[in-house]
Amino acid sequence: MKYEAVIFDFDGTVGDTGPGVRNAVRYSLNEHKMPIFEDRLNEFLGPPLYETYEKQYDISPEKASELVDTYRVYYSKTGVYEVEAYPGMIDLLNELKAQGVKLAVASSKPQKFLDICAKHIGVYDIFDEVVGPDLLNHEANKTWLVNRACELLGVEPSKKVAMVGDRFYDIEGANTAGVTSIGVEYGFGKREEFVEYNADIIVPDMEELRKALLY
Repeated sequence: MKYEAVIFDFDGTVGDTGPGVRNAVRYSLNEHKMPIFEDRLNEFLGPPLYETYEKQYDISPEKASELVDTYRVYYSKTGVYEVEAYPGMIDLLNELKAQGVKLAVASSKPQKFLDICAKHIGVYDIFDEVVGPDLLNHEANKTWLVNRACELLGVEPSKKVAMVGDRFYDIEGANTAGVTSIGVEYGFGKREEFVEYNADIIVPDMEELRKALLY
């Protein structure tokens, strides 16, 4: 096999969580009477929410935490179910698993919501490990998550392990951990950020991702 393990980001990589995340962000901003910039909502897909609120609105960590709490009011009841698996993803995961590849998710989405989303779209039981931070952990970056996934899978971080993601955050985390970084263009990121952060491989769609992982 080409890789002994493949670790996937979740939002924008395994599942299209865009509708739920965007609706929850809108809800939080409305509740706090803050402006909504529609063209920036996709920035909330991938990186930790705390960081994105702080960056987008130039607010304190304390205010960002309040917004995240409000975001979760909507997301926990409704947004968490506004997700679908990307076409072809379940088939790809099953094909990798059939070839003996170990599979994990490493996501900055809190474990509680990550588990619900993965189960809702039917991929939870395909993965050997599903790794996310707890609700109060503001510090779990992608490098930590990738290393934790490797530890749970029983593999050493190396180029024989691939991290697949759709944002610079995934590429940066993979490169720092020392695993192969693969950026996918079908999610919420752009080729430019993959190039800027030195992705090892960039693929435009699911079929090219399949080729990159299996051949």
